[in-house]
Amino acid sequence: MAARQQFQKALMLLDRGAIERGEAVLHQVIEDAGRENDQIALVQGLVCLGDLLHETNRPSEARPYLERAVKETRDDDLLAQEFARAWELLRVANTSHPRIWSR
Repeated sequence: MAARQQFQKALMLLDRGAIERGEAVLHQVIEDAGRENDQIALVQGLVCLGDLLHETNRPSEARPYLERAVKETRDDDLLAQEFARAWELLRVANTSHPRIWSR
């Protein structure tokens, strides 16, 4: 199944409350989108998974997905909402769980 179809399946599962199954499908979306070179599905999957992890009190797990999503920034408006949500979640994570930097 194409990454975008898998993404729709993940959203449906999450809407129905099947959180674990939805999370598993989002991981598959990210893998498939990378293999298919589908940047839209990749960013959507990364941000959705990051959002899910954040909302289920796992901000440290969410951070790498959100950081990866914002690295995919494009100049067009197609993914503007996803990028804005990723930045918002990263700001919240940095405020409530500041990263400790060491050398």
